[in-house]
Amino acid sequence: MARASLIVQSAPLREQVYDALRLELRNGTISPGSRLLEVEVAARFGVSRTPVREALFQLARDGLIVTSDRGFMLPADTPRDIAHRLEAHLLIDPRVARHAATDASAEDIKLLGKALEKEQQAQQANRFAAFAESSYQFRLSWRKMCTNVPLQRCALMLEDQFLAVRNEFYRDPANRALAVFHDERVFAAIERCDGDAAEECTRVYMQELIKKFSVAS
Repeated sequence: MARASLIVQSAPLREQVYDALRLELRNGTISPGSRLLEVEVAARFGVSRTPVREALFQLARDGLIVTSDRGFMLPADTPRDIAHRLEAHLLIDPRVARHAATDASAEDIKLLGKALEKEQQAQQANRFAAFAESSYQFRLSWRKMCTNVPLQRCALMLEDQFLAVRNEFYRDPANRALAVFHDERVFAAIERCDGDAAEECTRVYMQELIKKFSVAS
């Protein structure tokens, strides 16, 4: 019996496959070192290899996966790679958080609060994949509140390229609890439209991450 397709026929198939793979990258389904072979991905999604190939090349162009001798893979960052990414986050994220607090509309803040609730619920239920996705959506939401477009784009690019490392970090429940604590502080600052507090608590969290990864390496 033929396997039912997991992809619906609406948007172009390459976009659907791209979005489906990005979701798996975000929620940790694809782990560092995993290989992504056209034939296997096509069989899993119930589509031909052509849209899969196009989606994989787009993910590679976006810097989310790399080519290998057998197709594509999600690379495992070295300690040096992680240190460089965290340094960039430390320089950019606090300023983006300040903009989020001063630029956000009432509707933006309402939606951000709902995103935080989903993250808290996933943490309380100890659901790793749900936590990884809801935490990503929370971070994405406040970054998009920043009206400084070049700064916002830099932050979003860094976020995408740090997903695999962040998801491995989140496999430890203590690290998920730390992330929720930080996100609650960021939300409180944004809700008060307090740019100073949003910038400072984000800087402190990034400094904590740098220390944690330095010890781990």
